Amino acid sequence: MQRIVGWYQLGLTPEEISENFGHLSLAQVHAALAYYHANRQEIEAYLVEEAAEGERLERAETRSG
Repeated sequence: MQRIVGWYQLGLTPEEISENFGHLSLAQVHAALAYYHANRQEIEAYLVEEAAEGERLERAETRSG
């Protein structure tokens, strides 16, 4: 889901996303995007939290390495 939303936010069409995810049909991509649009606030908050966690891990790794 994260990757699909990320590519969608970058401007890829559902068809292009389906091509990049060879194992997902166009219908599955549309279903994921429908879910995203129906739950946009929750998913956006999750993505922001995930990005912040990734940055925290990178900083911790840099300090210990």
